[in-house]
Amino acid sequence: MTVLAVAFAAVGAAVLVGLFLTQELPHSWTLWVVLAGTFFALEFSSVEITDRLYISSSAMVTFTAAVAFGRQSAVLAVALMAAVAVLHPDDLRQRRWRQPAVNFGQLVLSASAGVTLFSFFLPEGAVTVGHLPRLAFGAALGATVYDWVNFQLVRFAIARMYPGRAMPSWSATLPTHIALTVLGAFGAILGAAFVLAGPMILPLMMVTFLVGHVGFATYSNLRRAHEDTIKGFVKVVEALDPYTRGHTERVAHLCRTTGEWMGLSHERLEILRWAALIHDVGKVAVPADLLFKPGPLDAAEYRRMVRHMRVVEDSLAQATFLAPMVAVAAAHHAVVEGSATDPPLESRILAVADTFDAMTSTRSYRSAVTQAEAFEHLRGRAGVLGDEVVAAFIAAVEASGEIYGSPDEESAAQVERLVRERSVRA
Repeated sequence: MTVLAVAFAAVGAAVLVGLFLTQELPHSWTLWVVLAGTFFALEFSSVEITDRLYISSSAMVTFTAAVAFGRQSAVLAVALMAAVAVLHPDDLRQRRWRQPAVNFGQLVLSASAGVTLFSFFLPEGAVTVGHLPRLAFGAALGATVYDWVNFQLVRFAIARMYPGRAMPSWSATLPTHIALTVLGAFGAILGAAFVLAGPMILPLMMVTFLVGHVGFATYSNLRRAHEDTIKGFVKVVEALDPYTRGHTERVAHLCRTTGEWMGLSHERLEILRWAALIHDVGKVAVPADLLFKPGPLDAAEYRRMVRHMRVVEDSLAQATFLAPMVAVAAAHHAVVEGSATDPPLESRILAVADTFDAMTSTRSYRSAVTQAEAFEHLRGRAGVLGDEVVAAFIAAVEASGEIYGSPDEESAAQVERLVRERSVRA
């Protein structure tokens, strides 16, 4: 990571040096400080719009500044703004320097690329009302380039700093990219308004920048509220059934690992992860004699338990945002039973992960089996669970290097004896 951070910082510094040699300094440092401070504030307040992917509305300030400073200074002025906006709250809390170094190179490169394209749409002389359509169109193109380069640089850095961590594809987050393109066009219009009307337009500009940020923040808060709701359900089940504590997180992790191995889109991975977290929520309606039975459930008991769980799942499905993940969780019961007809791929993945974790976890009435035994059991049920999914699950777990269950057959047998002795004493 150190090499990557140094490389990004060096490239960003080289771009700045080149711009100092080819561009003029901003004609008004007061205006530059105001816009740079706004850019910094928006970047510092970036919000999470999907799993570990952050965004801000700073692109709007970028193209406002480009118009305000003109073709001769636009790229340098914006690159300098990007250079001072490298810190994130997490960087300060964790006292890290590598991430800001990467951010420095990433922001300088992406901002310079986008504004360089946009500069060809900037007039040689003074900005007039007649230039507005041209500026808006050019800023939309420039914002698209800025966003695309930034996205690819972030993806490149994450792939090397956090191997195995998935990032959504460009197309998977298309609505966000379209929003940034629109913000870029609005930014150019604001810049033209400033040139035409003067500093009196600054308050309106700041309000518009704030509105752009509030839009992303509202979406982020809604997403966080949804996830908090799901986590609340999980905590209720964990309090009811101690075995569930840790089980849901492990199943969610195994589902994500398998989904990534099978190339699921980011949206499908999100639904799968949330479905894994709530797949046992229905236990709140399961009678105690089934939930705490000191032994495995037979087929009839399992079907009875599922009927009770579906009462809760049907209720949760009434909430629009929960419906997709509840559907996946509900269908996985049928996959485990062997009664499913054309279930979603996500439900098959969840069924395999749930079955595997159940086998590799020690219960009050039996010990955990070894990972190899669990794999053999899954292969034996591949016709029911899905041949492709079982093969992908085993390949993904083996590739991760993670080991589940008892380390060997001798250890499993020893745990089995201890479990039986404890049961007898009880």
